Amino acid sequence: METPTVNSLIVADRVYRDIESRKWVISGVFNTLGCKSFPGTYDWMEVFFQLTNVSKPVDLRFRIESAESGDSIIEFGGPIGSPSPLNVVEQKVVLRGVEFPEPGKYWVQLVSNEEILSQTPLYVRIIEPKADGGGAS
Repeated sequence: METPTVNSLIVADRVYRDIESRKWVISGVFNTLGCKSFPGTYDWMEVFFQLTNVSKPVDLRFRIESAESGDSIIEFGGPIGSPSPLNVVEQKVVLRGVEFPEPGKYWVQLVSNEEILSQTPLYVRIIEPKADGGGAS
């Protein structure tokens, strides 16, 4: 069985399919996010990906892991297939309430049979409080 080929893996604020054109719309692409404290929870993000070279169902896993420790903070998936390996399989993943244990670099990954098919970095930083701006006391 051949390995699926990932054409895209994009983290964004919003991903949806336009009803009339059937095109995917990806809005607010990012690779850095902020939390006020840690562990910190990021309320909402969406991930879009495209695969080819998929015919027989393969186990596809989505995960986010710490680049430093290799620990997964989220992982899920299941079988995905297509009638032809020439077809492009398109999916979006909606993530709510993702908890990051600490600031740092994370990997957003697509994995099959424990092989990383594609990964993109996600940097998680602490949000610094804004300065008061001074003024007379």
